[in-house]
Amino acid sequence: MAKGGGLLCVMNDIAPECDRCDYEAWYQRDHVPDRIGIPGFQHARRYRRLNGPHAEFLTFYETATPNVLCSAPYLKRLAEPTDWTARIMAHFRSMSRSICRVALDEGQAGAGGILALMAQQEAPAAGLEVQLAAMLEQPGVTRVRIWRADPTVTMSSPEEKLRPGGDGSFGTIIVVEGTNAEMINAALAAQGVSDPATVYSLIYASPEAPRKEETA
Repeated sequence: MAKGGGLLCVMNDIAPECDRCDYEAWYQRDHVPDRIGIPGFQHARRYRRLNGPHAEFLTFYETATPNVLCSAPYLKRLAEPTDWTARIMAHFRSMSRSICRVALDEGQAGAGGILALMAQQEAPAAGLEVQLAAMLEQPGVTRVRIWRADPTVTMSSPEEKLRPGGDGSFGTIIVVEGTNAEMINAALAAQGVSDPATVYSLIYASPEAPRKEETA
């Protein structure tokens, strides 16, 4: 994705009583198609945690610009959740929802099956972009990204009331993609990136949608 594009990053756990088959069916049959059908939404990926401190599930949506995430069609969908969405979101726990602008995206265009994620409230440390870009020379690392919260479009979601505990958010999300968790961790250590990372495994990637103009 080009620098300056939009990104919605969602991390969540689910309650123990949630039917995981129902949860997966909802995401794949209802929620992802609903979001990808909104003008300006281009791509979605879903991950499940292998290890680390953040929530079990990670989902992110790429958009043409951050403004897509405050557009009228998107806000209308948020205000009118499906019955299935309302039922499933009652089981969401430890929810974070971060509306971001892409600050860095370098490496291969494809998706590595493993992703290491670091999230914080502060702005990226000086020199971080150089450190991350240097990781692309290491085996097993395919792509590096930084997503920064965009205060010009960040707003609460009407769906937040469906989720016990409400929504948190992060100011900076750092992502390193690759093919092997040990190699990614070694590359992070070699560059002196010491923040605790959560390692996720890819469970779904949507087809790339045709490029659509955002709706004001």
